Amino acid sequence: MFKLFKNVPKTIWLIALGHLVADLSPGALYVALPFLKAKFALSYAEVSAIVLTQNVASSISQPLFGYLSDQKHRPWIMPVGCMITGIFMALSLLVPSYYLVMVCTAISGLGNSAFHPEAAKTVNFIGGREKGKAVSIFSLGGYAGVALGSMLLAILLLEGQSLRIIIYMFPSIVIGVALFYEMNKIPRPEIKGKGSLGTLKECANWSLLALLGMILTRATVTSGISTFVPLYYVSYLGGSGIYASSLLTVYLAAGAIGTMFGGILSDRYGSKLVMLYSILPIALLMYCFLSASGIWIFIILAFVGILLSATATSSLVLTQKMMPKNVGMASGFTLGFSVGLGTMGVLGLGRVADYWGITFVFDILVLLPILGFILTMFVREPSQSGPNVIMIDPILNKKS
Repeated sequence: MFKLFKNVPKTIWLIALGHLVADLSPGALYVALPFLKAKFALSYAEVSAIVLTQNVASSISQPLFGYLSDQKHRPWIMPVGCMITGIFMALSLLVPSYYLVMVCTAISGLGNSAFHPEAAKTVNFIGGREKGKAVSIFSLGGYAGVALGSMLLAILLLEGQSLRIIIYMFPSIVIGVALFYEMNKIPRPEIKGKGSLGTLKECANWSLLALLGMILTRATVTSGISTFVPLYYVSYLGGSGIYASSLLTVYLAAGAIGTMFGGILSDRYGSKLVMLYSILPIALLMYCFLSASGIWIFIILAFVGILLSATATSSLVLTQKMMPKNVGMASGFTLGFSVGLGTMGVLGLGRVADYWGITFVFDILVLLPILGFILTMFVREPSQSGPNVIMIDPILNKKS
């Protein structure tokens, strides 16, 4: 296992660590939802609106940040994004009104949005011929961050709101400073011919739209599970917040396994094949979820997390391959825009929970993976050719 990652450049590991701290906040938000619901006496729709605010802010704007990244390398965005995300996520739990929660959540989301396209683009270029492996490591950092963020915040909220929540800011600040320190040592990708709206138009076709539709569907399932599993066990069944957060942590941590292998298998067998074999079994697992008990609940969520993350990693590799001159925008669309549109479905799921009950939400989550499978059938995978890239080492000041 460790031999697979023996020759991975240190820069990729550093950026993956930045991804970890940037994505602490998305994981923490889901654990914070029952706390915020009780604090401000919110409805399910209002709780879903908090999720929507963060995801729209962190997702819809990502193609814009990706476009700016394609025009010019801006490595300083990575540390700034890390710090803004963590600081404002902590503040959202300390402010005295629902309105301010929404504002802080939105700013935290924008910091997260700024980080991802620049980081994913840099990792893509540094990865060379093994882009799938590089993207797997990068994505692994994100999944680890989401999983650790949920557990970290659950511990900090054990006694309700307190100034201990400020501790949550520290990882983002520390890693942000480390990224600033190493910023000038990060290899700088230069592409012959900058990405533009014109080059984006060249690669727009039905295959790409089908892929983005699959990503949208998968994102709705991912956010739906993350949002409604804690609410189901805490607000509906009246269970323990620690138990709910442990379920979420297992689900998100298991995603690290799928993330690790999704890109590697994409390098070997092709991204489309990985997506086809990953997304369809999720429907069966979600069908079994509510009737499961004991250890089976953890097992089901673990397998769902593995399959969803394998689909996510392979779809990122494939989108970057389908948009070779707009890798930053490809990352923004995959990690952001489509995911943001997908999480808008969470608001709809919140309405469903308010009117027909939270259990009906899980019936919908059974059907969505089937739709994702159908869309994947229409995706055509391009050849292995990529953008004409020159790596410039800022320390040696030479092309490599």
